[in-house]
Amino acid sequence: MPRDGSGVYSKPAGIDASPNTTIESADWNAFTADVEQDLNTARPVVAGGTGSGTSVGGNDNLSKVGADMASASTLNLANATGTLVTVTGTTTITALGTVVAGAERELIFAGALTLTHNATSLILPGGANITTAAGDVARFRSLGGGNWRCMSYQRGNGAAIAVAPNTTVATPTLTLKQSAAPTPTAEGDIQWDSDDDRLVVGDGAAQAVFSKNPATTVDNTVPRHDGTKGATQTSGVTIDDSNKLTAPGGLATSAGDLPFTKVFESAQQTITSGGTLTIAHGLGVSPPLVIAVLKCVTADAGWSIGNEITINIGKHDGSPERGFGVRQDATNLYVVYATSSNVMEYKDGVSGANAALTNSSWRLVLRAWA
Repeated sequence: MPRDGSGVYSKPAGIDASPNTTIESADWNAFTADVEQDLNTARPVVAGGTGSGTSVGGNDNLSKVGADMASASTLNLANATGTLVTVTGTTTITALGTVVAGAERELIFAGALTLTHNATSLILPGGANITTAAGDVARFRSLGGGNWRCMSYQRGNGAAIAVAPNTTVATPTLTLKQSAAPTPTAEGDIQWDSDDDRLVVGDGAAQAVFSKNPATTVDNTVPRHDGTKGATQTSGVTIDDSNKLTAPGGLATSAGDLPFTKVFESAQQTITSGGTLTIAHGLGVSPPLVIAVLKCVTADAGWSIGNEITINIGKHDGSPERGFGVRQDATNLYVVYATSSNVMEYKDGVSGANAALTNSSWRLVLRAWA
């Protein structure tokens, strides 16, 4: 045979001629027969051939699976031992080395790593970085000079790769699943409620619902939503640029029309005979309405701990004179207690008779509205 197992050609032994020596016909014929056989046999790849007498076989012989390569900043595909290479590791890849222009390499990724897009040297679909996953396959073609373009990228799970921001997707047309009562739960699963014209999106456990605007709307009118359907146009309800809401029949409300928009409640205040209090309310204006309540902290006069009673501001019935006064301004509430040893008087919680309340058994709380 003219070639050994590795495809290297060796001339037959004893064929070398010596000067001034007759060449034997047997030796010459053996040599030419050997050359003839080699020339008519498929030239192996190591000798610059394809190793096959057919185009399919030749292509198969030239498209070999190479040894695995560990990921690196520069994954030098010039060192690949085949055109199909499994890439191991998680190191970010920014370059693929220098290979003659036109050469192709197909990479299978064994795990997660980042392919870094570069508009010149590592051109990726969508013009954005790609985070690989186990089983992903990418086909690269060399542009020469260390530059490569990814010709295709296929996710192992069949999903599409991410599209770069602001990219216009012309095709394919997006078609949503439709149902009269969709209840998707898978994260990001979107379905169209064909009965009520709503988008229903799964959030991993339940659904988030997005309703469309009414078919016809009028400026400043207020749409109405219910718990199960989409938005519908309200009749006659409008809201103007000053946020004034007008309902059918002429009812109008705005911040200025509402009686109160702010409320204040004080902390529990100790009751001291002849004492005074200054309590900041933070309302910004002098509150037109102030009420007082007493909270029971120790059982007293038929009342239990936790009971709350509303008490009049000013003089209380009875003798000696009891009660308290309250004055307000834009900043504070001012309290002055009567000098009696029992400042407050109220009805007994059991008998209903007048009862002098023990100062230490109660706390004063003021509530104000503006």
